[in-house]
Amino acid sequence: KKNPKSNFCDLWCQKEMKEYFGQFGQVKRCFLPFDKETGFHRGFCWVGFSSEEGLNNALQKDPHVIEGARLQVQRNRRPFEGQKSNKDGHFD
Repeated sequence: KKNPKSNFCDLWCQKEMKEYFGQFGQVKRCFLPFDKETGFHRGFCWVGFSSEEGLNNALQKDPHVIEGARLQVQRNRRPFEGQKSNKDGHFD
């Protein structure tokens, strides 16, 4: 049974990540996976930019810090859930 509190956090956290990374370029998609058992996020997030430029801008900034948490940003080595390849316009 899913914790309603984690459902709220899921939406809130994804919105916050999308807003933060939006400063580097248009964010097309954001996916923040949560552990079904604990209800806490699993410590990583995929952000898909609409352009290569957005991704490159995010990669150039270091460090990324959101609410005291330092984030490591790197190019994704494989497509994330629902994404076939970078050919369809996702850059992550």
